[in-house]
Amino acid sequence: MDKIYYFMKRDIISFSTYKTNMLLMVLSAVFGALSYAFLGANAQMQSVLEMYNISLTTYLIIGIAFNTYLSQSLTLVQKTINPWSLEEVLVSPTGLVTFIVGSSLWGFIWSTGTIVIYLAVGILAFGVVLSINIVGTLLVVALGIGTFIGFSMIGAGILILTKQGDPVTTLITIATSLFGNVLFPPQVMPIQLQVISYFVPQYYFFTTIRQVLTGSSLLSILPDLTILILMCAVILPLGYYIYSWCLQTARKNGTLSWF
Repeated sequence: MDKIYYFMKRDIISFSTYKTNMLLMVLSAVFGALSYAFLGANAQMQSVLEMYNISLTTYLIIGIAFNTYLSQSLTLVQKTINPWSLEEVLVSPTGLVTFIVGSSLWGFIWSTGTIVIYLAVGILAFGVVLSINIVGTLLVVALGIGTFIGFSMIGAGILILTKQGDPVTTLITIATSLFGNVLFPPQVMPIQLQVISYFVPQYYFFTTIRQVLTGSSLLSILPDLTILILMCAVILPLGYYIYSWCLQTARKNGTLSWF
């Protein structure tokens, strides 16, 4: 029993040294509970969904399906930074962009298949009706993926330097579930929380992707689409700059493989 106690004590001490991770875990639990609480507000939600001119089933199917792309994008760069592959690539004649794109291609192919299954089940089993604007869909998806790859690079850069967890991924995941218009419209939340939604790109991605999948033209979604374009134009190059800087800093300090 005493050995079991000391093993447990060791783990507690080790865990408690990562105070940022502890805080993020608590925040994830709190905001996760809030997300499902707002999702449960079905009576109010149905009236709000009249603004989108779609059913609750259509709203949820599209939100859950296309969140697959964003989840894949958000963890994309982190999956490539294990030291046994990262160092080998950095000493080879392979550019950083080529490495990231090559490492991510299969994940996006798989995510596309998953989305097709979601939409097919919605159409065949639940009567979801789609009228897909193909050009608009491709544009919105590209902007959403680009924005989240930017976030992924920021998170991966921080992880390379700190070796103690990636707060960016956790915070973006929280923001997506609570403020991103994935599982429920922001309008069902108190006004103080609604305002936050208008400052996160997830809100504009899920708002516009639902519109282009249900028959809206690019002109009709132009205000939200413009904001998403501007956010992507800022976050993607910023993420690349931060990731590149963190890589160079870790290489200079000799800490690149300290995982």
